[in-house]
Amino acid sequence: MPATSTPPRSLAALALSLACATAAAQAPSATDLARLDGFTLGLEAAGRFSGVVLVAHDGNVVFEKAYGLRDENGEAPLRADDRLNLASAGKMFTSVAILQQVAAGRISLDSHVGDVLKDYPHRGFADTVTVRQLLTHTAGAGDVDELFGAAHAAGRARLRSAADIIALHGGRAPEFAPGTQQKYGNYGYVVLGRMVEVLSGQDFESYIRAHVLAPAGMTRTGFVDCDDPAPDLAAGYVEVDGRRVRNCATLPARGFAAGGEVAPAADLLRFVQALRDGRLLPLPLFMEATTPQREFMGLGFFATGYGPDVPKRDFRWGHGGNADGICTDVRTYPHTGETVIVLSNKGAPACFAVSNLLHAQWKGAP
Repeated sequence: MPATSTPPRSLAALALSLACATAAAQAPSATDLARLDGFTLGLEAAGRFSGVVLVAHDGNVVFEKAYGLRDENGEAPLRADDRLNLASAGKMFTSVAILQQVAAGRISLDSHVGDVLKDYPHRGFADTVTVRQLLTHTAGAGDVDELFGAAHAAGRARLRSAADIIALHGGRAPEFAPGTQQKYGNYGYVVLGRMVEVLSGQDFESYIRAHVLAPAGMTRTGFVDCDDPAPDLAAGYVEVDGRRVRNCATLPARGFAAGGEVAPAADLLRFVQALRDGRLLPLPLFMEATTPQREFMGLGFFATGYGPDVPKRDFRWGHGGNADGICTDVRTYPHTGETVIVLSNKGAPACFAVSNLLHAQWKGAP
């Protein structure tokens, strides 16, 4: 992905140009969508993909279909309205939550961690790392390895909140001087989640439900335990010691600020529309958040495909994610009007091949 900087034009002008481009773009044809369906059916037949694919054009659903089984050890087929784990695509909810604090004037993008978390253990981290750097993965915040892998099952059970995780890792210094490099990780979003709690006076889950999911009409998205027996939850699997077991053996027990919520594809389209309509963030701030800031990142959103040699039609914003038995991709192409949402209960990379195909082959806009 090309290195980028903010395009040299106002956000208002950018919004107008995107609106005009979208209005002029043709919807994908029945042939385009049949090609996507055939490709996905091939991956399903090969055992590489099961999940839900949703395509919208200018907010209107033009394709929605489920493939494979809800549980590979069962017989029930996946349904298009089933809920699947979002993995790191859930970081978008955390990004919106902290940007709402910016919009409310409680903090700025250049506020430091320590301005909010007064008792953050490592003062060097607290006094130098900014909200902007956490959102763009340029803080040197590192990761939370203890949340993943079968070997960490016992310790993982004790890490149930952002405060728990900060108590474990809050004493470490940034991996590099904040702002000098970019390295994707989960811990920075845990810190952002804790900042949302302190600024709002609500626990993270309650805040997200009230201020992100509810305004967007996302009634079936939320936080559930990995082993929840609800019949509309897709199950993912992973191989541990030569056996296929539920991915609960290697993943956090519940969604948190770095991702792992569950949602049906249609709710994610509602999220995209709520952002585009200004229901979650002021439109100028949303446009800034989905404009490249550093390499592949906007402010908490992937913002890729922008550069001097990249056609305008290829710019997209959204977020992907993958973990054991999970692969998810949510992407919107403003210049063509496409939103492509692929949720899978099989691991990467097949879901990314599905989400790439339509845009790569469809010539709906220059």
